[in-house]
Amino acid sequence: MKIRPVIIFSLFLIFISVWAMRALFHPGFYTSHDGWHQVARLYHFDVAIRDGQFPPRFSAELLNSFGYPLFIFSYHLPWWLAEPLVLLGMSIFDAIKVVFILTYVLSGLAMFWWLREIWGDMGGLAGALVYQFTPYRFANILVRANIGEAVSFMCIPLIFWGLYRAHKKQSVPAIVLGAVGIAGFVLSHIMVGFLFALTLIIYFLGLLTKATSKGKFILSALATVSLGLGLTAYYWLPAIFYKPLTVFSDFYHGLYQNHFTPLSKLIYSVWGYSPIGIPGEMSRQVGVVIWLMIALSLLSLLGRVLLGQSKSRFSLYNLFTGAFLISFISSVFLMMRASAPIWKMIESWSMIDFPWRFLAVTTFSGSVLTAGAASLIRSKLRYLVIVILFGALVYTNRNYVRVNQYTDIPLSLYIESELTTNTDDEYLPKWVDRTFAKKKKPLLTSDTTTVSNLTQTSNVTKLDYSQNSQATVSLYQMYFPGWQALIDGRTVLVSKNNFGGLNIDLPSGQHQLLLKYQPTAIMRFGDVLSLASLSLIGLWIFNRFIKLRRES
Repeated sequence: MKIRPVIIFSLFLIFISVWAMRALFHPGFYTSHDGWHQVARLYHFDVAIRDGQFPPRFSAELLNSFGYPLFIFSYHLPWWLAEPLVLLGMSIFDAIKVVFILTYVLSGLAMFWWLREIWGDMGGLAGALVYQFTPYRFANILVRANIGEAVSFMCIPLIFWGLYRAHKKQSVPAIVLGAVGIAGFVLSHIMVGFLFALTLIIYFLGLLTKATSKGKFILSALATVSLGLGLTAYYWLPAIFYKPLTVFSDFYHGLYQNHFTPLSKLIYSVWGYSPIGIPGEMSRQVGVVIWLMIALSLLSLLGRVLLGQSKSRFSLYNLFTGAFLISFISSVFLMMRASAPIWKMIESWSMIDFPWRFLAVTTFSGSVLTAGAASLIRSKLRYLVIVILFGALVYTNRNYVRVNQYTDIPLSLYIESELTTNTDDEYLPKWVDRTFAKKKKPLLTSDTTTVSNLTQTSNVTKLDYSQNSQATVSLYQMYFPGWQALIDGRTVLVSKNNFGGLNIDLPSGQHQLLLKYQPTAIMRFGDVLSLASLSLIGLWIFNRFIKLRRES
């Protein structure tokens, strides 16, 4: 029985992707920019799940038990993927590494399966190889340990794939495919949406010119976006609604000014493991192979336009090549200091903190252009070209597939060291006294109130108290929308005190105080939208299953 090339290429991509991530098979963890944050986040996500928070939103244990609304704002998808592994007994460290490896492998497959529909198996394989073996992909995982952005690389091809299918034939599978991709990048790193906004718009407009039915394609695209946003409404609705209450904007104002990259460093820069601005800093190179493919794509497009070759599939080649060249060139420009006026104009609403994050777009666009160039080779030489391409990718990235140093640090030290899991504590509410909040204090300090039977989880605090007279007490527990207080089962009002904690009026005598963090109205609304969107997909899958059974 002859095995189809698509199966062979898929298995090959799986093998070489796992091989590329071999550094993560080492026991323990490794030094990185965000590794400490990621370990602590997964730990607190797991604690919240075990405490009955679904989805997790608030952690009363963070910030020395003062509390922190981490998961209202921070991404979720990496932890949804890792949590089943942790529940099954895998360590936090290994679960994170498995997510890195798994999503890296799946990103290559997603890229291959999308590109092969446009430019065939060989074009798809060439593009997927570049997508996997690019400096920024390795820096993102092995240097930065930015798991959110790493996971998003798996989701982006799904959006482009879904839109491509929808422009040819409007169908529910195409809508669902694109919606899952949108949901993935929103939950993995919402910033990615801003990075790829221009690329998606150009791509959509290009497909619109070739769509069999422009009106239906527009409706399919709207349905894709609506379903994707609906699936993730539980996350982005509260995040957007409550973000103005935090100091997020204050810390990221003007941050872009220190993170521009000169063209010389985008072409080549020495590989390093330190943060930007420190000796031995992280490389921000686009990749030698991608630069070569950009040059070839540009020459090819100019030649075809000047020679007037724009028939059949080559018109599609011209369209896609032009679109992704614009995407690549604009992304390079936005990483350079010359684009500072644009950054100043958009900083009030853009969520992109560092200009060099556009390396994600250059990686993606360069991979697509490679696929297009490879598809033009019709002879048996294409196999030799793929071998040469793969060899060049492995050689030019040979020093980038390793970590800086392996570590064997106990989990407890990660948890104790990470007060908020954010470098700048950017999700702190504006009313919180930062200095006071970082000092470890007991929940309640009062000469007139006696506390006993105190228990605390990520979202519940329960205690018995006694006092001789009614009094307003200040609790060392962050005030944030969602807290509910009950005394002997009866709801009482809570307010914020002068340092940003909770104020509660306690009656005299012996009573039980129960504090519960509950979803607010906007959170419940988002939950309903997400559940409804998920139900729609579930209903479609069920109907497909029934239909297939009847046909068989």
